[in-house]
Amino acid sequence: MSPSSPGRARAHLWRRALALLLGMGLGLALLVSCGGSGGPEGAALPARSGAGGPGGESTATGPAATPTPDVSAPAAVRTVETYFQEINNAVRAGRLAVITSTALEGCQACALDVGVSRSLAQRGLHADSPAYQPSDITARPQAGLAATVAFTLRTATVGLLDAAGRHVEDAAGAPTRAATAQLALTANGWRIQTLRYTTAPS
Repeated sequence: MSPSSPGRARAHLWRRALALLLGMGLGLALLVSCGGSGGPEGAALPARSGAGGPGGESTATGPAATPTPDVSAPAAVRTVETYFQEINNAVRAGRLAVITSTALEGCQACALDVGVSRSLAQRGLHADSPAYQPSDITARPQAGLAATVAFTLRTATVGLLDAAGRHVEDAAGAPTRAATAQLALTANGWRIQTLRYTTAPS
């Protein structure tokens, strides 16, 4: 081997090492520029306005949000009051009463009240004043998913008018009665399950 051979060998090794280092550096640069795993370019794009950011505004106000029903005793009392108000309004307007927001479908006494409004509507008649006059409405302590509301109901005698406002006949009232409403708690709040009446002193 000539004296210069060791020098040429070392130079050759340096060139190979330099090429290897350059190759590794270029590979890393390409990996970062293409958004490789763990790099900052791989982060999620910012959310569009109104799309529901980290604050979760769309979750709180979107259609999936369900309001929590009011399970308080005053809410049970309001349900009974609203029920009789709807019956009175329907009878005075000569239309069918709609009680889906206050009573369950299986309430038989409620069905009778709705039947009265249906009968008047079919005959083209309406009442000249409110027939049902509940008073002293109080809610008893809630028991689980049920509540009891006690009240006194006076059914007044009312005049029945035709579409032209002419008096046709009178609908007789009923003696003042003590009453209780049994309510069940649903996903939409309190609903009347049954109505019970007992004779009470006038």
